[in-house]
Amino acid sequence: MSRSTVLASVVTSLVTPILVSLALLTPACGTSDAAGPAPVAPRTAQAASTGDAKAVCVDVFTRSRTCTDQYIPALVDARARYDKPAGAAAAVAADRDGVIAQAKTEWATDSQPAAIDAMCTQVAGSLTDADRADLDGVETCLAAQDCAAYTACIMPYFEKRFAK
Repeated sequence: MSRSTVLASVVTSLVTPILVSLALLTPACGTSDAAGPAPVAPRTAQAASTGDAKAVCVDVFTRSRTCTDQYIPALVDARARYDKPAGAAAAVAADRDGVIAQAKTEWATDSQPAAIDAMCTQVAGSLTDADRADLDGVETCLAAQDCAAYTACIMPYFEKRFAK
């Protein structure tokens, strides 16, 4: 198997579990479409117990899509630290920039409105009580004023899942 085939396989296994992880908790990564997404204003945090899990999920996907340049590298690095999925650490060590570029390319499709709606419908129906407890923090992240702050805030929620 060629190096590019192995890299593509590992990148696909990096991005696809992003969506699976979202079924456990709403944060995601993102990229803009060709025209560029409309900016998403930071939202004011509210109690998750009164919030709509699907709406929070949609907000997170949408906000993450606007923060691609900060978020995707952070997500790739987190997956490499935990080697989730297996092989991620080696792929990132061999070609971090290539893994990030491929993840952004795949996310361009996965972050479209129809894909977001479908994933968030699944997410809302599959959250555990522990996941719902994290929604307060997720909503706080959505209120972050810039992408760097948002990414720094949201990443621990992914890492919590990767550590399992």
